[in-house]
Amino acid sequence: MATGPALDRRPQPNAQPTHEKSVFRRWQRYRLNLPLRLIVTRDDGPRIAEGRASDISEGGLLIFAGIELRGNDNVTVEFTPPYSSAPVRAPGVVRHRRGYNYGVEFRSETEADREQVAKFRSLVQLAAGTATR
Repeated sequence: MATGPALDRRPQPNAQPTHEKSVFRRWQRYRLNLPLRLIVTRDDGPRIAEGRASDISEGGLLIFAGIELRGNDNVTVEFTPPYSSAPVRAPGVVRHRRGYNYGVEFRSETEADREQVAKFRSLVQLAAGTATR
């Protein structure tokens, strides 16, 4: 770790006040780069897009996908573990969008959904090398 001169935190004369935005996260994020599939069901039928997850937490993940999504769109995130033919799916909802990056929150309305989300989360964390024992 490089050390440098200490930052002077005293107010500077004639300086404009800055409002630092404090970031509060409910869960720790884990960085990864993982291929996955995003399934969106709309009135005109289901749409499937290939994407990449760039981070995951207990509550959801950040996905880059070349598909137009809106906030509150219901989606299914699909991940196929290495050496497996059966994909694992987890239901979610789009909570944030910046360009084609989507913040998807896991949605667990039923016990089956909770089991799928837990399985999805543990497999993806294992693939990312961040699984806890």
